[in-house]
Amino acid sequence: MKRTILILLTTLSLTSCLAGKHEEVSTNTGVNNTEANFEEYQPTLSTVALNDSGSTVGEIEEEASSNQSTLSNIALNDEDVEVRKLAVSKLTVQSTLALVALNEQDNEVRKLAVERLKKQETLALVALNDDAALIRKLAVSKLTIQSTLALVALNEQDTEVRKLAVEKLTGQNTLALVALNDEEIDVRKLAVNKLTIQSTLSLVATNDSDSEVRKLALKRLK
Repeated sequence: MKRTILILLTTLSLTSCLAGKHEEVSTNTGVNNTEANFEEYQPTLSTVALNDSGSTVGEIEEEASSNQSTLSNIALNDEDVEVRKLAVSKLTVQSTLALVALNEQDNEVRKLAVERLKKQETLALVALNDDAALIRKLAVSKLTIQSTLALVALNEQDTEVRKLAVEKLTGQNTLALVALNDEEIDVRKLAVNKLTIQSTLSLVATNDSDSEVRKLALKRLK
């Protein structure tokens, strides 16, 4: 900043000197010559003023950090939903995004925070506890923690969220429980299609209430 001010002051000083020089020239050569000479110097001065901002990499990083701090404050405290939403859309600070995802009242703002979240622990909390099925589903789609996916697969009320969790599951024991107990045919099918436990496949093939599920289990029996 100090360097910028110094450059501007130097520019003004040079401009003043040039103006004086042009006045002297004008007494001998006329006004048109003065304007031409002044314009000849002007691009050089402008180039110096515009191209040397005086900012260092450290200063730029500090400003970016300051901006994130401001955005965090707005995202957490502003009274207007649209303002909070705009702030969240520009946030990268994971700790603030986590707070928004877990505490924000507005669904759209929470959803936007979850979209930008990377922390698996926070995504797990959202997947298990958020009031909106759409937001829980979004969190599950980004989850890799198998223990949380298992909890969702076994306890989630929304069918679509359960299906997504089952699709991402790798644990055979949880898949077996889903295949034997889930109330939705499509969810049981998904689980059976990933099962390798022969004893469970045998139980499903023998006892499932849906013929399509039984046939799928039979195909996977060895």
